Amino acid sequence: MNNVTRCLFLFILFCVICQPKIIDYELPSFETEEITVEVKGEVSEPGIIELPAYSTVSDLLEVIELTDEADMDNVNLTTVLKNHDVIVIPAEREGVLSVSINTAGLDELVLIPGIGKTTAQNIIDYRDSNGLFQSVDDLLRVKGIGVKTLEKIREYITL
Repeated sequence: MNNVTRCLFLFILFCVICQPKIIDYELPSFETEEITVEVKGEVSEPGIIELPAYSTVSDLLEVIELTDEADMDNVNLTTVLKNHDVIVIPAEREGVLSVSINTAGLDELVLIPGIGKTTAQNIIDYRDSNGLFQSVDDLLRVKGIGVKTLEKIREYITL
């Protein structure tokens, strides 16, 4: 047996011996089929609501009843809800600009006195990374907003 034949034989033998085994293993699913959302504010029955995963604020509004004082002008109906989100339906405030930090886009956030484009984008980036704001004081975690700025803009913002 020459060296080429010997190498070929050893290669074939190695391939037969080291044949990979197929293991039938099923990974657990981490997707949830339902989410729970807490609803507060101007709703007839505040509390916990169960919705299908990937529901939007619009889907939520189909299963809750709003009060007559509810102000839906600054609520983004296309926001996708996540498990354990808290949604606060704001009340109408006559004559005062009211911008929802949970749903407002860049153009709406810059309407708040003292908030420029950079800070508005920081608010959106923080919201996208960490979920909806649970309280107005959570804005202190946003780059560019300190205690003085928060007190100056507090009357213009809602959740």
